[in-house]
Amino acid sequence: MQLLKQEQLDHYENEGYIILPGFFDDAEVQELLEAMRRILPTIKRGTPTTGHDPWTQEPGDDLNPLRVSYINDLFEYDQRLDAHMRSKRLVGVMMDLFGSDITAFQSATVIKPPQINFDYHGWHQDMYDYQPLSNFKNANAMTYLGDMGPGTGSTSLVPRSHLVGMLQPVWEDVEGWPKKQRRLEGFENYEADVVTPHFRPGDVLVFDSRLMHRANSNADDATKIGLVNVYQSADCIDIDGKNNFHVANLPIASQGKVFTSEESMKMVEERLSVR
Repeated sequence: MQLLKQEQLDHYENEGYIILPGFFDDAEVQELLEAMRRILPTIKRGTPTTGHDPWTQEPGDDLNPLRVSYINDLFEYDQRLDAHMRSKRLVGVMMDLFGSDITAFQSATVIKPPQINFDYHGWHQDMYDYQPLSNFKNANAMTYLGDMGPGTGSTSLVPRSHLVGMLQPVWEDVEGWPKKQRRLEGFENYEADVVTPHFRPGDVLVFDSRLMHRANSNADDATKIGLVNVYQSADCIDIDGKNNFHVANLPIASQGKVFTSEESMKMVEERLSVR
């Protein structure tokens, strides 16, 4: 069953993104928050493929006491988060965009601890790091678990920027900052087009991996969490094999059927045995 209306499909193609308000209900959001509550106290500084607030080592809030800022390969940490990656409705959106055969590319979370300056994260295009791919049928589905506005952890976008090609990323020292700031060379030509939607718990943002975007700072006293699931069409091939995420090329759906974790892993094992 098609989930997206034609105007949503057109908006994705023309603008590079769609917003799905209230896509997950309150009960689902609470389940996902509880999964994150189980995980976050266990992610100590130095844990591989994770990051923490670079500004301070002071404690965070009850949800995020160690001030974690990102976790990659999130699907491996909790069954509920693996199930979220396989949500039939979420994967159904990807099938509406890219066809009935879908694989995973990344499973992660971007976390904004209380009162964090996230400006170092900067403007970027995910596709710059992903390329070369055999086509551009690759997109991020961000699920928001909190109320996020321009100064409280929202995501800013440049509509239609998926059509302009890749800008060169630059990392620059900023006096007094613990990390270099990332920016895009020539971004000033697109700054006037920036939009920063307000997201509520359960909203989903789906955007083309070529789209210019950034994660915003969080001036609130509560941690804000976005769950990142990047999917692609099964015929979108990582030509140079650059994707080192554990979820890379994991079968998620075929001919409209969304796989369980056991079914996906069996397919991977069968694929490896053929080699």
